Order: sequence, then structure tokens, then C-alpha cells
Amino acid sequence: MGRSGSGSRLNRWFPSRRLRKANRRLAVPWTWSLLIRGLLGARESRSTAQLYSARAKPMPHREIRRAPAGLGISRSVRWGVPGPWALTLKTVVGLAWPAVLEQLLNIVVDWTDAYLAGHLGTIALAAVGLSGQLTNLVAVFFGALGVGATALVARAVGAGDPEQAGRITLQALLSAGALGLVGMAFAYIGGPWLFAALGAEPAVSVAARVYLNIVALSFPAMAVLFVGNAALRGAGDTLTPMRTWAVVVFTNAALAWVLAGSWGPFHLGVAGLGIAAALARTLGAVLVGVRLWRGTSRLALPHRGLRFEWDMLKRILRVGLPAGAEQLLLQLALLNLTGVITALGTAAYAAHQIGLRVMSLSFLPGWGFAVAASTLTGQALGARQPEAGRRATFSALFLALALMGTMGLALAVGGPLLVDLFTEDPEVIDQGAAALRITALIQPAMALSFVFSGALRGAGDTRYTLLITATSIWIVRLPLAILFAHGLGWGLPGAWLGMLADFVVRALLFGWRFISGAWERVHV
Repeated sequence: MGRSGSGSRLNRWFPSRRLRKANRRLAVPWTWSLLIRGLLGARESRSTAQLYSARAKPMPHREIRRAPAGLGISRSVRWGVPGPWALTLKTVVGLAWPAVLEQLLNIVVDWTDAYLAGHLGTIALAAVGLSGQLTNLVAVFFGALGVGATALVARAVGAGDPEQAGRITLQALLSAGALGLVGMAFAYIGGPWLFAALGAEPAVSVAARVYLNIVALSFPAMAVLFVGNAALRGAGDTLTPMRTWAVVVFTNAALAWVLAGSWGPFHLGVAGLGIAAALARTLGAVLVGVRLWRGTSRLALPHRGLRFEWDMLKRILRVGLPAGAEQLLLQLALLNLTGVITALGTAAYAAHQIGLRVMSLSFLPGWGFAVAASTLTGQALGARQPEAGRRATFSALFLALALMGTMGLALAVGGPLLVDLFTEDPEVIDQGAAALRITALIQPAMALSFVFSGALRGAGDTRYTLLITATSIWIVRLPLAILFAHGLGWGLPGAWLGMLADFVVRALLFGWRFISGAWERVHV
């Protein structure tokens, strides 16, 4: 019985007799055989525009070589991989690299603000940092709408229904604008309370309120920017969001340089930084709006009927709200983790901050390939071809593991040199180097976690990702960080070992969920 079951699995995942025979000879367990099968995809056409066949039915293996060119299937398909979508590593890379650069540009925006604020003095630097915490909290809800928009737009595009994709995008943008107004009101009302709760000094609190009151005016535009970019990614366009963020970065830097410091004609200080950030984000929202209004071959806003459609909005929120709750719980857990580390002393906290900055660069490939997996999985389900989503996800996983594994080796070897760029304090360098060596161990688990969770979100399976993330970070990372750092006296490396355990648990559970195929039956 067990042999028969194993044989049927092999026939399902390895339609090529040559690959089935090789798999038996190597005695590869079924889970790993699934991974190998996903990585040994076919050699197909590179155009993402040819990856969809509207409501196409699965094609028998014997018909692949006679498939019409419109289905995007090359005549030179190797290994006998079935399905009307022939996905290649080039397709995944084409979606991933702009997403990586977009995230890098996001980091550059934060670093630019911190750099310019630092040249204005300690009070300005602290004020921008405090305001950034509230802005990040509000942005969690913008991101929730973005996740819903990505999943639903991807399904509509995969189903060959650009009109539906446009309606979904319009509802997401209208909701984003309304949510931005709510966020603006929250900033004006809750900002002073938050600054007081965080124990800010009076001078810092005043400067933070000046900065936040200006930046909050751009919250509706920021929401439109986030959600519009998310919809474009769902449609398979990752270049436009990347280009838009490039404009935002350079506009923000140029305006801040002119408006804020003694080097410009205005000398507005913190207020100048706020004006620069608000205008740059507003310009980004305008660029995204114009792109969507003009439309693409797969996504265009309807030019009539600019009103709320509550049924459509409910679908967006059904996917987006769990994603927002996931990020909110994650941010709250990270705040608690900050308290655990600050109790270790100033040197440990400084080393922790340096480690986080370096790690934010190391996981960029994971973010990019997660975006690719999310987009292609959602489109595959829309086209009723979940097997194409599996191929795309395993291709993204292979690349993420290769790149992040390489970066892990670099961190393990060059950790002290990287920390030395930020500080000359020997204690901080020692602790930071130890943290980066643990970061090297985290990279493979992080790659698995990012890509599998990205695919699940693209499928709309956000309730499961919420459950796993909340469980892992609150029940695994925080307790282990406290135990290792304080209970066993391991200090900062102990706290980072808790992070390692967290990502290992998430990688295993997200991988199990994806391999189980439950995401194929999620209704959005």
C-alpha cells in the first residue's frame, strides 16, 4: 500500500520517466523530491506577458510540444514538466530584482532622513526617530490593504480579467485614501500621547510634533502610493514601483538638503525635513496614480463609477486584515524585544542596532523573491493552474537560498569588519560580530520563511500566516530571547539565537503549509 502511494506521488510530481528513475535511484524523500522537481523546471519563454492563458484547463503532457505559442510554452521543454505556464528562473528574476531595488530604496529613504537629521543635532535626530515609530505603525494598515490588493489583482490577471483587476485596484485606492485620512487624524491626536508614553524629553517632543504634523498631511498620499504599488506588483509590474521609489528617494534628498540645513537658503530645520518627506511621497502617489489611470495591458483603472463597492471591499479586507494584524503583532513583539536588549546595556543595544541595519540589507533578496512568489502564485490560482504557482515558488526559493546563503557566508567571515564601519568601541564590535555570525545561520531559514510566506499571501492564505507569525514570535522568539540573554547569561548572542529559533520554526511551518497544498483551496 505504501509502495503504491509512493509510486502515485512520483508519477504526479515526476511525469518524466527519466526523472522518476533518477529519483528512485537516489532514494530522495518525497518532500525533497518535490523541491527538486520545482527547481528542475523547464526552459521556456522569458516574457511574463505570455504566462497566462485565460481560464485554461490543464494540458496533457503529450500535448505540450504541440502547444500554441500564445500559451508561452517553448518547444524545447525539458524534463516533461506539464502545464500551460512554463515558468523559468528568468521569469522569477525579472519580477524579483526590481522589488529588491525598491526595498533598498525604502531603506535609503530612512537612512537619508537619519543622516540629514543627525547633522541638525541630537534633538532633530531623536525627533525624526520618534515620529518614524508612529509613521511605521500607521503604515502597517496601509500595507494590509496592499496585501489584499496584490492577492486579488493577481488572481484577476491570472484569470484573464483586466476589468476585474481594475475594479479591485480602484476599491483598494479609495479605501487607502480614506484610511490615510484616519491615520492623519490619529497622528494629530495620538502623537503627543505616544511621545509622552515613550518618555521623550520636552524639547524632543516639541520637535517630533512639528515633524509629524507636516508628514501626517501626506498620509493619504502615502497610502495611495503603497496600495497602488502593491496592485501593480500583483499584475506582474515590479518595475513601476521601483522607478517610483527612485523618484521619491531623490526628491526627498534634494528637497531636504535645500529646505532643512544651514547649507540651503531656507534653514527650516526639522520642519524642512518634514516638508521634503511629505512632498516626495505625494509626488510618488501622483506618479503611481497616473500610471494606473493610463493603464497597462493587464491593469487599468475604470474611468467611470468612482464609488465604493462594498462587496469588493469586503474581499480585499478578508485577505488584508489578517496581514495587517500579523504585522501589528510583529511590531509589538519587536518593541518588547527592544526592552529585553536594552536591559543588557548600552553596548549591547548599539551592537543590536548595527546588526539590524546590516541584516536589513542581507534579507533584500528574500523580499524580492517573496514578491515574485506572491505575484506568480496568485496569478496561477487565477488561471486555475496551481502547479505553475508551485514551480514559480520553488524557483524563487532556489535563488533566494543561493543568494542569502552566500551573504550568510560573507557575514560570518566579515562580521567584525562590517561592525567596525559603524563604531570604534571594541565591546560593541565584539558583540556586533557575534550577532552577525548568528545572522549568517539565520539566512537559509529566513529565505525559506520569506518565500513560502510570500506565496501563501499571494494565494490569499493570510489567516495562516498570521497564526504562524504571531505564534512563533510571541511563543518562540521572545521567551527564548529572555531565557538565553538573561536567564543563561548569554547576552546579545542569546537574544539573536531566539531570533534564529523563530525563523526556523516559521520556515518549517510555512513550508509544510505550502507543500500540503491547502493554499490552493483558499477562497478570496
